[in-house]
Amino acid sequence: MSDAGSEGRSASIPPAAGGGRGSLAADDRAVSVTVGYVLTLAIGALLLSGVVVAVGGVIDGQTQRTVESELAVAGQTAVANLEAADRLARAAEADRPGSEGDVTVAVEADLPSRIAGRPYRIAVDSDAVAVRTDSPDVRIEIPHAATRDVSPTTVRGGAIRIRYTVADGASGPGTLEVTER
Repeated sequence: MSDAGSEGRSASIPPAAGGGRGSLAADDRAVSVTVGYVLTLAIGALLLSGVVVAVGGVIDGQTQRTVESELAVAGQTAVANLEAADRLARAAEADRPGSEGDVTVAVEADLPSRIAGRPYRIAVDSDAVAVRTDSPDVRIEIPHAATRDVSPTTVRGGAIRIRYTVADGASGPGTLEVTER
């Protein structure tokens, strides 16, 4: 049984718009839209990465300056408290007749425990107070005018205690000691 109406007919694919032969390999009509979209994304990504790199450098520089200024403030506060303890120690010794009685002076200072979100250390010696952080590597040294001996020590940033003690009957001045509290 054959279909009488289908004899002599064959199915054909209409030619592609623009006069092409019907081959998909030769069809380049949507390439410009796709290429334009990919180029736009690539240029956008390139610009965004350039902005991130540029802003990162500015932020690093600003962080460095912020850490330096905050370390300077913490160091100056430590120096002021060390010198205050020194003055109090001299005044207490002047009021002690004939080396009788103990002389005890304690000054407490509440320094920040972190500088710009980073831990830091305070090093004290007979000449200066140095404050330092490792990230970024910054060190600020501030000379002090304490006349009493200062025990060289390093403590973590934060609350500190500066203590001066001369025992009853001891001759000569004592030593200022900085500790964490």
